[in-house]
Amino acid sequence: MYSKLEKELQIRALQDSLSVIRKIAGWTMEDLGEKIGVTKQTISNLENQKTQMNLTQYIAIRAVFDFEIQNNKCNEILPEIIALLLDKKHEYSEVDQKKIDEATKTISAAAAGGINGAALTSLSGSLLSSIVAGAAIGAPIGPVGMALGSIWLSKILNSKNGKDKK
Repeated sequence: MYSKLEKELQIRALQDSLSVIRKIAGWTMEDLGEKIGVTKQTISNLENQKTQMNLTQYIAIRAVFDFEIQNNKCNEILPEIIALLLDKKHEYSEVDQKKIDEATKTISAAAAGGINGAALTSLSGSLLSSIVAGAAIGAPIGPVGMALGSIWLSKILNSKNGKDKK
């Protein structure tokens, strides 16, 4: 379960990475907005830090990304990028996090430019392998990674009467 501060950090991490993750998913702002029931402008405001993401938006966005991961096996990069930028972010030093952020921006730009499949997997592996030694970047995430989908939700929602358990 996340403390109030950990919830805020998770929400901030998603907001900071939203544009990158959305592009790697292959979606426009309008596509993501339609999936969670908001306008393209709302997505733009979140990505450009004009409005702060709330818990409801966080849950909706994570849910559609998890759904995409489970239903689009062709996009092998998406689950790994989400794991690096959100679920395992705390495992890397600040210096490595900055390198990961830069590498994922390059990967998302390539994805937005139409590069996908094996070419995107290769690019991702070459950019991230030296940063995240031992990580299986570019390889299918497998059942352990898929289980993360339910872990983040249970952690962020696990509270009693709206207050974090001690």
